[in-house]
Amino acid sequence: MYKKYSQFKKYDFLEDTFFVDSMKHPTEESEHFWKQLIQSESIDVDEFINAYETLKEFSKNKPIVEDYLVDDLWLRIAETNKAKKRKLLFTVPLKYAAVAGLLLVLGLSYFTFTRHDDSPQQISDFARQNIIHKHDQQTEIQVISGKKALAVEGTQAKVEYDNEGNLKVNKQTVAVQGNISKNEEPVYNQLVVPFGKRAFLTLSDGSKLWVNTGTTVIYPVTFDKDRREIYVEGEVFAEVAHDTKRPFIVKTDKLDVQVLGTVFNVTAYKDDKQCSVVLVSGSVNVKPGKGKATLIKPSQMYAYTDQSATLREVDVENYVSWKDGIYIFKNEPIEDILLRLSRYYNVTMKLPSSPSGISCSGKLELKDDLNELLNGLSEITSMSFGVKDEEYRIKFQ
Repeated sequence: MYKKYSQFKKYDFLEDTFFVDSMKHPTEESEHFWKQLIQSESIDVDEFINAYETLKEFSKNKPIVEDYLVDDLWLRIAETNKAKKRKLLFTVPLKYAAVAGLLLVLGLSYFTFTRHDDSPQQISDFARQNIIHKHDQQTEIQVISGKKALAVEGTQAKVEYDNEGNLKVNKQTVAVQGNISKNEEPVYNQLVVPFGKRAFLTLSDGSKLWVNTGTTVIYPVTFDKDRREIYVEGEVFAEVAHDTKRPFIVKTDKLDVQVLGTVFNVTAYKDDKQCSVVLVSGSVNVKPGKGKATLIKPSQMYAYTDQSATLREVDVENYVSWKDGIYIFKNEPIEDILLRLSRYYNVTMKLPSSPSGISCSGKLELKDDLNELLNGLSEITSMSFGVKDEEYRIKFQ
């Protein structure tokens, strides 16, 4: 039976009686069956998720669907006139509320943004109460545990946790607040990277984060047995350690990003109107605070504002090269370029209030002197700049 599902696409799953029945009426046996296929990579997980999310859509805000609407929906979803299969799927009028409950009961937590209301404190709640925003007022990278703060000298830091929560900073072992156990509240640490500096963070599960300038990452010293959650304000490039039993969720102020093991970039600066997720490899599910979840595939970028959400193909190198000290931009407004440079170099830039209408393409070495970079931009645009009272003042002709 395993082989039967190996080539299934979304519509094949939706037309399969066993798949639909096990989603609607899950049992221990059916849950085990699907977990085995997922863990052994015997099915196309993206297609499975798409089918699952399609069924899940039936649960949204409508208590009952009339028979004729169910038929119409099925015709559009399955793209088939096979009445027999349709009757198998909808023997009883489909109730959205009932399906919602069944999907929540189903133990396939890989594809749902599960709330753990029984846990002592959610990481988002901790972030709202404790996160440090003022990256422009700090001069050193800090690792904060409880009320203790460890300052790290230099422009870059290497912060590493092992699977027991032991901490090393720049290869030196450091004492931190105790680890978590079954009966204790999670111990959250913060890595606070001021503007002008960067850090590399290895979490206790082996996941690796390149942490960009002006970023705070909140994370447990060790992860719980059934989930891995971190909170990000700023920008990180992540290589997530694969663990099918514990989904990895990156929470931001506006988005939740869920993965099993993959490589991606998250940008969620507090002062930016837009936050985004760019996928390098694997697949991720992105869920905004308001709106439905979106499955992202490699070389796609999901961008979100309070007004809209978009998904498009991109050259991922343009969005992740910063981790290697290179800034690549293509047809990007010069104001956005200057904003990123001000963060990288921790300087204040005063720009004209009116948009310049200037867009640029190119590559900058972020290890070079800032004045040299600005001179280079001035040569290819109508921009000029001067420095007064430690403030860069920009003009456009």
